[in-house]
Amino acid sequence: MVLLIGIVAIGSLGLFVVATDSINEVERAAEQERIEQSFVQLSQSISTSTLQTDVSHHTSIDAGEHGAIARHDAASYEIWSEDNDGNRIDLGDGTLGTIEYESDDGTRVAYEGGAVFRETGVEIRILSMPPVFYDRETSTFQFSAVSLDEGKTIDSGGIDIRRSNVYTGDLRYIQNDRLYVQIESEYCLGWEQALSTHAGSSVVEEPCYEGDNEDGTLKARLGYDEAENAFSSGLALPDSDNLRTSEGKGNSDSIEVDENEFPPLNHTIAAMAEDFKNKSEPQSAESHGEFFTEGMTGTYNFDLSDGDATVVVNGSVDTDKITVSNCSDGEHSLQIYAKGDFDLSDDVTSPEDCDISTIQLYGTDTSTVRFHDSSSEFRGLIYVASNKFDPDDGLPGGNHGCW
Repeated sequence: MVLLIGIVAIGSLGLFVVATDSINEVERAAEQERIEQSFVQLSQSISTSTLQTDVSHHTSIDAGEHGAIARHDAASYEIWSEDNDGNRIDLGDGTLGTIEYESDDGTRVAYEGGAVFRETGVEIRILSMPPVFYDRETSTFQFSAVSLDEGKTIDSGGIDIRRSNVYTGDLRYIQNDRLYVQIESEYCLGWEQALSTHAGSSVVEEPCYEGDNEDGTLKARLGYDEAENAFSSGLALPDSDNLRTSEGKGNSDSIEVDENEFPPLNHTIAAMAEDFKNKSEPQSAESHGEFFTEGMTGTYNFDLSDGDATVVVNGSVDTDKITVSNCSDGEHSLQIYAKGDFDLSDDVTSPEDCDISTIQLYGTDTSTVRFHDSSSEFRGLIYVASNKFDPDDGLPGGNHGCW
């Protein structure tokens, strides 16, 4: 009888502990959700107050037991344009107001410059998008920079919001100028996601926390055309007057030049190389899948009957032949991304019944493309975009560059 009572007591104690942990977790999750909704509502109230003069808006905020911190200079921004000669025209700069709550587990919820972010130390999620608007067709960019007059501690409860100083300048930039936006913030990754969502991932010129960028600074360039549009006209150069051909070599027919500007893929290829570095090397005969290699040499054939094939090359592509088979009427493709050069000695082709975009080669702004044999056949797409074009140094990528 004593042994039986002991077992029952231990079992009850175990159930009690588990139930207590579950209740605490539910309470923490409920509090986190309330605070997130409260910050989104606060963002909406601040946005409303910026549109009206001398009107105080009363709202409430849930900042938990510890309260929130409001800082007027936690983040900053710069906006400027550059013409083709590199002349800079400053369009705006200032600070972004930040109101931040941090939970016991380190999760932070922050209002900043019109956006609301949740940061867990591992990732950032956008709870409310910032008031940013970009229209590529009309070259229109709108950025509402909301700052705070002062820093203070904010407890849970009612607060009044009033607009103090507003500048609504009608700033303009020429369509062909390059427009830059730079934001320094602890929530830099959130701003990077937001600008990529509004204007496309290709606008990010210097991403957060990459290379020597340890301060969380984002630099974006607006005005680029999307990468996939580069293939519509077959060729893209900064200036059609600088198109060069070699006498007696290649096709002597005239070439139509698309003068739109397209983004270099340096950041994209570097990020892919980091993501793919533990994947297997491609063999001479491969099917669909993802592959990584330091250098691509030799002969390759990719069977695309079951899906796409993607190869990331940390160095250069120096192959004898690249072919594909069973590309399912153009549904699947082979994409090769290389940090280095493309030295194509022989055929790079797909069957005639495959779409021209079945084979796609992507390089950086320093990649060169060389065809060593004029009798070789190339059937595919090449993307090597650069904003460092020098007419006295040949095509993008150096004086041996060829598109």
